[in-house]
Amino acid sequence: MQDKVKKQELSEALGRVISRLKKDSNLSARTLAYGINLSKTTILLAEQGKLDPQLSTFFKLSEAFYKKPDEMMRLVVKELPKSWFQND
Repeated sequence: MQDKVKKQELSEALGRVISRLKKDSNLSARTLAYGINLSKTTILLAEQGKLDPQLSTFFKLSEAFYKKPDEMMRLVVKELPKSWFQND
C-alpha cells in the first residue's frame, strides 16, 4: 500500500477516535482545544481526518481524554483497516 494512502487512513482512524471520545466526553471542539492549549481548528481538522499531528499533539489529545498515549494508540489501531498491516 502506498505511503500516502496509509498516512490518510491513519489520520482518518485517529479522527474517528477523537470524534467518538469527544462525543462520549460531551466536549465541544472549543472546550477540548482550550483544555489542552490547541486551536479549535486543529481539533476539527484532526477529527475530520485531515491532520497528521505531531507526537506532542497526539500526547495532548490523549491527555485530554484521560488516556495514556499507548491506550490511545490502541484505539487508533483498532480503527485501521486490516489491509493496513499487510505488506505491499
